[in-house]
Amino acid sequence: MSEERPEPDKEKGVTDAFFVKLPDTPQIGSADAEKTEQQLLARFKSHGPRGETLKPLAVFYSRVGQQERAYQYLKMWMKYTKDKAELAECLLMSGQLAEQAGQPEPAVSFYREALDQKSDDFKVNYYCHNNLAYCLNLQGDFEQAQKHCHAAIRTDPSRANAYKNLGISQEGLGKVAEAARAWIKATHVDISDARAFQLLEKLMEKNSATVTLDIPDIAAQIDSCRKAMTTSQTGRFSDWARGLPLN
Repeated sequence: MSEERPEPDKEKGVTDAFFVKLPDTPQIGSADAEKTEQQLLARFKSHGPRGETLKPLAVFYSRVGQQERAYQYLKMWMKYTKDKAELAECLLMSGQLAEQAGQPEPAVSFYREALDQKSDDFKVNYYCHNNLAYCLNLQGDFEQAQKHCHAAIRTDPSRANAYKNLGISQEGLGKVAEAARAWIKATHVDISDARAFQLLEKLMEKNSATVTLDIPDIAAQIDSCRKAMTTSQTGRFSDWARGLPLN
C-alpha cells in the first residue's frame, strides 16, 4: 500500500494511543484494498482536507487494521473542520476508538466534547449519550450513566442500546426491578440482540424474590420475551406481534 500519510501530530497525549478497529466494520479484502486506498488518497489530494475526504480515509484504515493511520486522519479532520456537526461526528468516532481500546476515561472526554458541539444530528447525539453512559457504567458512575441513558432514549426511543445500558445503571444503583424493566424493554425493541435478555436472566437468578415483589407478573413478561426471541428466529415474529396464534 502507499506510504503517503498525514504528518503525525507533534503533541503527545493520551489520545495518541487509541488506534483500534471500529466496531462492526468488516475488513476490506486485500485484493481491493490497494485500489480503494489509491482512489481515496487521490480524492484527498485533489479536494484537500475536509470531511468528505478525511472521513472515508479514517474508516478505510480502520477496516484494514491500520488504526494509527485512521486516527491521524480523524485528528486532521478535527483540525480543519469549521462545522460543529462534523466535529461532533469526528469526536464520536474518536471516542469509539478509545472505547474499543479499553480506555473509557478518554472516551468519556471525547463523547462529552462531542455533545458540547450541540449537533443537530440526532443519531450522533444518541450514540454520544449512549456510549458515554456505557463508559460511565464501566467506571461505576451509575448515577451519571443513567442520566445519559435517559437522554439517549429521549433522542431515539427506537434503539435498544440505551435501554440495555440503563438496566446496567439501575442494577448498579441497586434498583433491580427498574433494571428488569429496562432489559425487558430492550429485548422487545430489538429481539435480534440477546444481550439484554441474558442480563435479565442473570439478574433473576439472584434477585427473583425482590423483583417479583415490584413486578408480580415478571415471570409472564420474561416468558413473553423468550417467546418473542424464539419466534423471531423462525421469521414469524410479525405474526406473534399481531397476536396471531402460532403452532
